[in-house]
Amino acid sequence: MSRSERLVKLLTLLQSRPGMEAGGLARACAISQRTLRRDLDALTAAGFPVYFDHGYRLTAAALLPPVTLTVDEALTLRLAAQAAAPRAGSIAARSLTLATDKLQQVLATRPPEDPLEGQLALELPVQDPRTEALLAALTTAIAERHPVKLTYSPAARRGSPSRRVDPYRLLAVRAGWDLVAYCHDRRRIMRIPVNHLREVSMSRRRFRPVAARLLERHLHPGNAPLPAFQRIRIAYRSPVAEALKEHPPVGALMWEEGPEGSVIFTLVAVRTMDLVPWLLSCGEAVEVLEPADLRQEIRRITRAMAARHTLEPVSVQGGQPPPDSDSRSPV
Repeated sequence: MSRSERLVKLLTLLQSRPGMEAGGLARACAISQRTLRRDLDALTAAGFPVYFDHGYRLTAAALLPPVTLTVDEALTLRLAAQAAAPRAGSIAARSLTLATDKLQQVLATRPPEDPLEGQLALELPVQDPRTEALLAALTTAIAERHPVKLTYSPAARRGSPSRRVDPYRLLAVRAGWDLVAYCHDRRRIMRIPVNHLREVSMSRRRFRPVAARLLERHLHPGNAPLPAFQRIRIAYRSPVAEALKEHPPVGALMWEEGPEGSVIFTLVAVRTMDLVPWLLSCGEAVEVLEPADLRQEIRRITRAMAARHTLEPVSVQGGQPPPDSDSRSPV
């Protein structure tokens, strides 16, 4: 079994049988536990983080489809990440490092060494002033480790109108934001929807930081079904190949030397069609080896584009060419 096949099998095991111990995963993949740890690190670097909670589990795939950013937007994100890095915890710092590395792959311009404060001020429209005020208060409390008193809105109130909590994290969810906090009344860590809150009051006291392992199980959806992973093999040629050796594409598990100086990458994706715009942007320097349906889709799109751009005589009303045009027939 090749390493790429082994990594795909490991992903499948983590998806279909969450909670397996290291020994069981190592035996299923016919590898040592030391090799297993390296493979788990490779999956995390490829964008599929693994966490431990009564066995190893796979975080719901969080890879985004290709996003188009201007150079100014990408530089601003890098500057903001650099400013936040000294204050980030171990998990957030790792995510910041990976994210800024990916941005650097496509940036030809580096940010200034000493950015001005004005460059870090992102002017974002305020959608809901009340929610923005709650998030600002919670962000300050989390950064400074101050307990807070949460007052619930009447519509969301169930039991006590307020609770005293130690805030740990803010998580983006479909409905807005969730606060991960230790609730003193219930004596356990909870996820509290921010849109259920009416007011946040910060205490002057400080709480002790909680171990990261105690938070992990609360940072991911419980039994949310994970989508199926698809294995993709793509051959890149010069000049793209040289750049990707230094900065592999998102989702890349491994790469190997191919014929005629090409580089073959093995990737894992949830939706292969999300890769189509990026593959087309590489032009003739890229070739999809598998799966067949992605290769056929690239072929269909390129043939349709070629047919659309075939030069044909332009029919003009009255048989005369338009003003300022070349009357010669196209070659």
